[in-house]
Amino acid sequence: MNARIPEEQVGLFPHAATTRMTRETELEAIRFAAMRARDEALAAGVRKLFTLIGQGIASAAGAIRAWPERRRTYENLRSLSDRELADIGLSRADIARVFEPGFSANQPRPANSVAAKPANGNVAVAGKALAA
Repeated sequence: MNARIPEEQVGLFPHAATTRMTRETELEAIRFAAMRARDEALAAGVRKLFTLIGQGIASAAGAIRAWPERRRTYENLRSLSDRELADIGLSRADIARVFEPGFSANQPRPANSVAAKPANGNVAVAGKALAA
């Protein structure tokens, strides 16, 4: 309400009363829109939270289901000899990394790879240096 117009005289000026009602209506509309936006944001956050909780439970259940087979595979790999591991492209150090997401045994490594030659061209055999 306009401070220059007393409450008793508001009825004498219909424009002032209409402006006041219009302004209150606009403010109510803005307030309701803000409440609706807040409620939608809260609902989206709660949906995301429960989706993440569900995904976490599903992931944990999958890991629990896969554990016996992974353990069996790990024990089978540990029981192989170094030569058998080399035949399938693994080394004893690779056994612990087999279940890592980025692990790849497809890297070309021959089973009987020869060590790199020293810079001077000599290869040590049974404690003796031989010229290459």
